[in-house]
Amino acid sequence: MPTTTRSQRRRQPVRTQQRRSSARVNEPPDYTRDYAYVRRDLLMIAFWGGLLFVGMVAAYFIF
Repeated sequence: MPTTTRSQRRRQPVRTQQRRSSARVNEPPDYTRDYAYVRRDLLMIAFWGGLLFVGMVAAYFIF
């Protein structure tokens, strides 16, 4: 196995940051209004699931 010193190793070229002239940054689309019904449905599922869970725990201690 040949031994090489650090100065003899090939180095990768250093990349400089490229400036973009007048490039606009595109913002991601806002889907909150399109999927408002999904959020509402998920909240209702969580509400009823929590209510039924509390009901099961209460029924365990009552009966």
